[in-house]
Parts: sequence; C-alpha cells; structure tokens
Amino acid sequence: MSNTSLTTKVQQSRGWTLALGIAAAALAAILLIAYLVQYRSSVNDSTAPTPVLVAKNLIPKGTSGTVIAEKQLFQAATLAKDDLKVGAISDPAYLNGRVAVADIFPGQQITTADLSAGLTDAIPTQLSGKQRAVAIPVSGARGLVGYVASGDRVDIYYGAGSTGGAILGLLAPNILVMRAPAAEGQPAILRADAALAQKLALASDTGTLWFLLRPAGNAKNAPKKAITSAELLAQINGQR
Repeated sequence: MSNTSLTTKVQQSRGWTLALGIAAAALAAILLIAYLVQYRSSVNDSTAPTPVLVAKNLIPKGTSGTVIAEKQLFQAATLAKDDLKVGAISDPAYLNGRVAVADIFPGQQITTADLSAGLTDAIPTQLSGKQRAVAIPVSGARGLVGYVASGDRVDIYYGAGSTGGAILGLLAPNILVMRAPAAEGQPAILRADAALAQKLALASDTGTLWFLLRPAGNAKNAPKKAITSAELLAQINGQR
C-alpha cells in the first residue's frame, strides 16, 4: 500500500471522527437548549399568578357555602402556583351546596378538603348569627302557593281588622323563602333575624299575611305606609 493511499485513509478517518464529534456536540447543544426551554417553562409555570379563594373572616365549622357567599367571608387572591395548597378553590360556584367541615381562619386558602364532598340543602347550614328559620302557615293566593319557589324573596304584608276598617301594611321586606310550600296546607319556611321571626310568628296567628314576590334582580324598596279600607275606598272614589 502506498504512502499516499494510507495518508488518504487516515485523513478520511479523521474527517469522520471530526464529523461525528461535531454532530455529537450539535446534538448535545440541541438537548441542552430543549432542557433550558423546558426548565424555563416549568419555572414560569410554577411562578405564574393563579387565582384562589382566601378566607377574609373566620368561617366557623358548619357554615354553608351560601352563607359564606352572602356574608362575603372570602376574597379572591392571586398566588404563585407553587404557593397553592392541594385542592385550592378558585371558582366561587364550588361553594354552592357545600358546608365547612372545619374552622377556616382569616388568610387561609379555601380548599376542597375544607368543605363537604357532597352537596346539602339542610336548613341549619343556611343560617348564621341571629338568623332563624320560621315556619309560617300560608294558603292559596295569599301565600303564592304553587308560584313562589325556594330561594325566592318576598315582601310580607300584614292585614287585620280595626275600628276604621281593615288595614294592610308592610311587615317584612325582602324575606328569603328557604322552603316554598309544595302544596296547599304546607307552611313556608322563611329566614329572618330572630326579632323579626318573632313578629312573623305572632302576625300569622293574629291576622292575615300576604306574600308579594320580588323581582329576581334590581328590586326596588316596597312602600312602607299602611293603608286602611277606608283610605282605599277614598282613593277609588277620587279616581272618578
């Protein structure tokens, strides 16, 4: 074999070695870049701002999600994803129908573990503080039986006889119907502060209650002035 042929083979071998080395280096660079991109993405993902519900006030054990929302016992916060607790809740709708299974303290993230897994509509879970549930017997048109539904709000008017004739006046505005009567003869379960619940109970025994259904939204205050049958007759006559 000639020296020229041997030299050519050596040079070719070195060329292949160099090419393989360059290819290996290029592959390593690509893998490094891919790793860095993935790492940066994971870092950005872990620090990305993520919404979460945080207790604003103490939420005692047994408090329903309805009360938590009505009393505004929580607030929306934004935390890094790494700072979120397991099961952290971001959607307030998750609270509906659930109950706190332990005390949730101010500043604490609200998680799925803090709330009952199943839904509940138990009446005690929908009450807090001075609120009370009172059963009021209603009938027919006066109680909107068959028309009012659980969750609706009503203005309650009280009617009774007097020396000047019958009188009708606003007794309790914007009252939540916790349980609507499903049929004639069943009571309506209403939610009211204890003092007002006392008045409603007495009023149901001493006079007639009328339920006036309020709009679902943007309801205006009802007139508070009572009217007597004599005043009503005078107003009717005045239209002539």
